[in-house]
Amino acid sequence: MRKCLILFLALLMLALPVLAEEGAALSLAAPDSTVRPGKAVTLSFTAPAAGSARLVVVDDAGTEVSVVMEDFAAAEGFNSLWWNGTYQGVPAPEGTYTLQLTLNGETDAVPVQIGSYAPYLTSIAASSAVVTPDSPVTVDYYASVDGSLTLGVWVDGAWRSLSTTSVTAGPGSVTFDGGDLYDGEAALTLTLSDTSGYPSNEEHVNLTLSGFGEETTAEPTVEPTDEPAADEALPEDEDASVEDEDAFMEDEDASMEDEDAFMEDEDASMEDEDAFMEDEDASVENEDESAEDEGMEVEEVPDPLSFTPSYGSPYTDETMNYWTLPMDITDEAAVWEMLMQPMTIIDGNEKSQTSLYAEPDENSKRVAVVTKATQGVHVLETLDNGWSLVECYSSSFHDSKVKAWNMLTQGYIKTEMLKTVTPQDEYAIVVDKLTQRLYLFKEGKLFSTLLISTGVANERQPYNETRSGEFFIALPAMGGFRSDNMYCPRAMRFNDGDAIHEVPYIQRSEGSSKIYSATEPYLGQKASHGCIRVQRKKTPEGVNMQWLWDNRKKYTKMVIWEDWQGRQLTVPDDDLVLYYNPKGGSYYHSQEKCYSAKDSITFATFTYAELDNEDYAELKFCPYCAPALRVAEIEAINEKYAWGGDHDPVMTEARQKYLNGEYD
Repeated sequence: MRKCLILFLALLMLALPVLAEEGAALSLAAPDSTVRPGKAVTLSFTAPAAGSARLVVVDDAGTEVSVVMEDFAAAEGFNSLWWNGTYQGVPAPEGTYTLQLTLNGETDAVPVQIGSYAPYLTSIAASSAVVTPDSPVTVDYYASVDGSLTLGVWVDGAWRSLSTTSVTAGPGSVTFDGGDLYDGEAALTLTLSDTSGYPSNEEHVNLTLSGFGEETTAEPTVEPTDEPAADEALPEDEDASVEDEDAFMEDEDASMEDEDAFMEDEDASMEDEDAFMEDEDASVENEDESAEDEGMEVEEVPDPLSFTPSYGSPYTDETMNYWTLPMDITDEAAVWEMLMQPMTIIDGNEKSQTSLYAEPDENSKRVAVVTKATQGVHVLETLDNGWSLVECYSSSFHDSKVKAWNMLTQGYIKTEMLKTVTPQDEYAIVVDKLTQRLYLFKEGKLFSTLLISTGVANERQPYNETRSGEFFIALPAMGGFRSDNMYCPRAMRFNDGDAIHEVPYIQRSEGSSKIYSATEPYLGQKASHGCIRVQRKKTPEGVNMQWLWDNRKKYTKMVIWEDWQGRQLTVPDDDLVLYYNPKGGSYYHSQEKCYSAKDSITFATFTYAELDNEDYAELKFCPYCAPALRVAEIEAINEKYAWGGDHDPVMTEARQKYLNGEYD
């Protein structure tokens, strides 16, 4: 698939809003360069008041020839967005036109020049993720036009030009041997220029250099900026299109000042492990025994594997589906059967939402928010009066009138709005918020496991919690987007403003090397603003976010399991086989082959029972193949999620405020 055909990049890059002067007119700035479809340019305008904006390209007769954006949530003051010259994958026609902006009944227009399609590179694939003095890397690519290919490399924020060669349109390849670099991370760059010298987007191939010697300088740690303010203006009507709210809300800059909120084990540190493990009288089991001795009524502790997505619902369902199947990833046959079942959705546009009502009456209280087209609902009862009783996790975002933050809620909706859709049957996805893993099921089996980060709520932003439920991944895909000082590649929308995308990176400047140090270390923990961040490093099966992007299909089903209090992780058997590189490797691995090491390396084996022995205690968790956590790490998570506790008091308080009617 073309990487530069990112469909429609109307991506909000809101700076701090600049208040417009009283009486100021709508003002659209002319693009400072020719727009060549496939390569993004920045467009900007100043609005006298907030509203829903529309930006189109028109010819001399006033006929629309292309759309730039629909229903753009404009803020009062300065607004900017990116446009790559296409709409829904169709490039704007070449020629001289007018860019026309309409907002709140006002119109402004400026000239715009649309050029030919920009050159691009696609099908980029490296023969290995590791470069050694004896094993150079070959990078295959497909060039869209004749021209020249510039090869370069980013190391420690500095770019070096390696070579420029003439190429012809079609497939090609280049070789990189590491040159005079040193051990560490590098980003190989490929840029295609057409015969006029116009360059493509700079494409990056991230590589690890090994065996070249010690690193002389260290990459500085760059922290993302704080998250956008909670009170940014957005449309009030849940039924209105929310196409662009995700650009400043959905993700992706979990600030380091909130580190304690998204560190997966914030209150069960290793130094306290003995304190909560050694006191048997403090365990839930012994508390129950003591209570029974005193004649008190004791609430039964559920089996951790019996938790279902509809746990706590007052309604029962004897059929097997997403809502009733226990959240046990080891029961592959049952999980696959559930993933292949038809899903009931609300018919409509995936960029809009509707409400569930407390009674079968639109004048009754709204109790939940549902995203159309992509979010599934559990049908509990179909009434004779044209209404149905359903349940789902409320997809309440910050501007929703119903602030039932990810609450499992039952409510009524008109039956005519419901639609049943069968998912595509090649693969499907399970996201588990407890394990912070994405499980890819393919052709009936668990095919690969990836590290992720789902949303982490804070007191000011409870809506950051990734909403659980069953979803379809929306197509066309939205593509990469910017969020403050981060870029989030390969984004695919699944729930209003939330998307599944590759782990974000920071760039010091346009075209500079990609810095993942502020986000990648937190994969396997909650860290986002609601989106699902996915690892970019390949699993042993060759799966990463790039794989999901390249294999995207209509009606791909993705279910998200809630991390109910009381759910527990299972400690692996002592005889589970693990792997490591006996020649100085720093990771322990889940499989005998891993993309973190070159193919020629032969791993040695040891058992899970030996993981904390002196010989293996210093080995680190491999971020490619996601092996089992250590016993202490599992026990710490289980203590946090122990029955009767509260692993997320922020969400508990926010939901209680909603139930108490404390929100406006």
